[in-house]
Amino acid sequence: MLTFSSFFKHKSDNRFIAALATLLFLALPAHAEDATDNDSSLEQIHQVIVNSYYSVNGFYNFSANQADKDQKAVIDDAIKAIDDYMAPLSDKLDNDPLSEQFATAASAQFATAAENWKTYKNILKQNVAEVVNTGYPDLRLAGDMADSNIAFNGSMQALYNNLREKEKPSELTETSRSAARTLALMMTKYSARTTSTVSQVYSGGDAEITIDALASQFEALVGKLTSLTTDNATAIDLLDSAKTKWEFIKKSYVNYNENRVNFIVNLYSKKIISDIESTTQG
Repeated sequence: MLTFSSFFKHKSDNRFIAALATLLFLALPAHAEDATDNDSSLEQIHQVIVNSYYSVNGFYNFSANQADKDQKAVIDDAIKAIDDYMAPLSDKLDNDPLSEQFATAASAQFATAAENWKTYKNILKQNVAEVVNTGYPDLRLAGDMADSNIAFNGSMQALYNNLREKEKPSELTETSRSAARTLALMMTKYSARTTSTVSQVYSGGDAEITIDALASQFEALVGKLTSLTTDNATAIDLLDSAKTKWEFIKKSYVNYNENRVNFIVNLYSKKIISDIESTTQG
């Protein structure tokens, strides 16, 4: 049976881990993409936040793997996704029949978020260029990048919280999104710690919460999702798939200072997020 101990025996051979993990990934069942309403402002904001985590997480892996082209593609894809989601949000908020007070607040929040996105994207690109040019990250610049990413996500979350009062998503949808964002944050914090020889940390504001505490929050949200989907066979299958993957990587998250298998944790975390987001289908 495949266990973490078998990985640790080969922890010095990254090629072995990458190849075996890829085979495991291909063996996992494919599921439908997130079927929630992509035209929903809340769904767009949620995807912006998740992709924002993917972008900075991608950089940590990019810098740890000597400017790996695959990780550069992860960063580029996340940037494009955020741009694609942000572009229609402004028009949607301008044209939405909101109360004047509500619209003013939402417009101001979006303006702040858009400015924070511009700042973060510029610093992210500077960090990428630094690794490409020197082969190593500039720790001060990487710290600025983390701070600007946290500021951007915080402003998007504030906009989300405001619009949630209007759109009133179902409990299932809201729980699914919360679980996905929690795991995306957890993965980012884990990558920040495990890809650096100087223990760089992704922290600030609510991001100060420890990885093991986030793991507990995530498990509670998955438990809530389970209770909300007892009559939905598709969602039950998706959550079973997510739970199986979670059990495989949970110990690495809980013991984040000991077990460092970043490639595996990233691979499975993204699949879990996909499974969880898909529970809102139908």
